[in-house]
Amino acid sequence: MTIVVETSGSSGKPKRVIISDEAVQASTEAAIERLGGPGQWVLALPEQYIAGKNVIWRNAVSGAPLVRTEGAFTAEAFVEAVQSLEHERKYTSLVPTQLARLVDAAALDRSFIGPIARLDRILLGGQRAPFGLIERAARLGWRVTRTYGATETVGGCVWDGRPLRDVKLRLTDQIEIAGPQLADGYDDPELTAQRFVVDGSGTRWYKTGDAGSLISGLLQVSGRIDDVINSGGIKVSLAAVEHVVQTFAPDAVVVAAPHPEWGEVPAVVTTLKPSLAEIRAAVGNALGKPARPNHLVTVSVMPTTASGKPDRKRLTRLVASRTQERRRRGLFG
Repeated sequence: MTIVVETSGSSGKPKRVIISDEAVQASTEAAIERLGGPGQWVLALPEQYIAGKNVIWRNAVSGAPLVRTEGAFTAEAFVEAVQSLEHERKYTSLVPTQLARLVDAAALDRSFIGPIARLDRILLGGQRAPFGLIERAARLGWRVTRTYGATETVGGCVWDGRPLRDVKLRLTDQIEIAGPQLADGYDDPELTAQRFVVDGSGTRWYKTGDAGSLISGLLQVSGRIDDVINSGGIKVSLAAVEHVVQTFAPDAVVVAAPHPEWGEVPAVVTTLKPSLAEIRAAVGNALGKPARPNHLVTVSVMPTTASGKPDRKRLTRLVASRTQERRRRGLFG
């Protein structure tokens, strides 16, 4: 048996991924082994995507009823769901935006801290966590594990830099992953042939499209290999810029903006109002002058995809329209 799961489309057009029952079982068993045993889960993610499906599959092993949050994600609704858990082991999976809301809510109302601390593990994935978020959660006594993976690997298969059981990693021009949890491919044979390759030993690898490195045996993901822009002849990693910018605005997203002289430049989008001058100084010191963002765009609400990730395609279009309008009005060159 197989199922088809659509990707969130946060880094391009959504893809339909074909996943076998064997891959689901391998992923589920490896995750439960790393967790230390089955438990009851709170589902706070859309269940049509792989992260939400993993919560359902892993919870089923425990035999306990799945607990869902009701309505829009709020700290109050999440804590209420957590308090209804009855199994001796308690888990959930979140995306960084959700964890940030919980941390911020706990800073205003400390009654949220204790119930969330009852969770044996909070799996955090879907996108890179803003600078300092996991540390803030840890200071509250919350046990957070960063996960890395994709729909094509049945979700997170590398936890806190360490692969789950039977998962293999290699670094070529990008991170590649092998193991029994790999999807069969896509409903597009040509795309399947591009992203899933077999080496001389017969091992099948998934090409993630992410750049990374191994430091002391731990995988460090540095961003998409296609998020590098050419600004005035200098290559600039938007992910690296974003990491620095998030020390000023934790929800900041950095995208490319068109520039008449340099081609493309980094632009910051945030719901906050940090100082662009301070951001430029910090980024320049850390990454060099070409990496300094030229534009700061403030939005009232950060647009996201259905899976809760920042909608980078929409943000890129927004920044382009904003900068073109300001240039037309002669506000900058």
